Amino acid sequence: MLKSPIYIKLKSLKDFARLVCSLERIPAPIYEYKSHGTDILAVPSDPLNGRSIIYYVDNLSSDESQYLLYKINNNLEEAYLVEAVKDTSALYSPVIKVSSPPQSFLRPSKISTTTRYTGVGLVDLRSLSKLVAFRTIYEESTIPLFLFPKNSVNDSSVELSEDNTKYILGTPMSMLDSAETNYFYYVTLDKTIDKSFLKFSIHKSNDPSFSNHIDEHGFIYLKIIQLDGVHPLVKV
Repeated sequence: MLKSPIYIKLKSLKDFARLVCSLERIPAPIYEYKSHGTDILAVPSDPLNGRSIIYYVDNLSSDESQYLLYKINNNLEEAYLVEAVKDTSALYSPVIKVSSPPQSFLRPSKISTTTRYTGVGLVDLRSLSKLVAFRTIYEESTIPLFLFPKNSVNDSSVELSEDNTKYILGTPMSMLDSAETNYFYYVTLDKTIDKSFLKFSIHKSNDPSFSNHIDEHGFIYLKIIQLDGVHPLVKV
């Protein structure tokens, strides 16, 4: 039986486009369908305990558009829906329009204590960068970092305050050769990030830094994807 997926909402269309397009050799197809009466753009990710994880943005209709365009122009990101592929300097993800998604996909999965990642806190950004960068180099896969607010219980029902909110930056990853990803490696930050990438060099002793462009040679870039709220699968 097809299990209902776990939906995770992203903060903006730019975060969504960065996830599916940026640093990818071939951008992932995205799917558009109605969920609870609202148009969403969605992309599936690695499963957790047999359930698909779907990242999405809502209240967006592609209308006649067929592609999601993403590019960085003068250190500024551009992301919008277009009807055709014309700009050779941009990346494009095809929009697959679904009229009848499986009914199980329209019933978001309930998240229990057993349906969560096991959090692994790291000492600093350097440790997080090394972990993700070396996995990216040797597996040639693009691993995103997710940014979201944290409070004492990481409970989405608790109202967050900008004055005392800390933030989590991390990614799900398995240390072992396993079909499932059960661990979430992260660092805790005192404030949010207004940049789109984490820049890291394995050849220099400089600390990792945040950046809005990815064109400096000698660095590995890790894309940062901001969630719309706390991560429903991470309790730290």
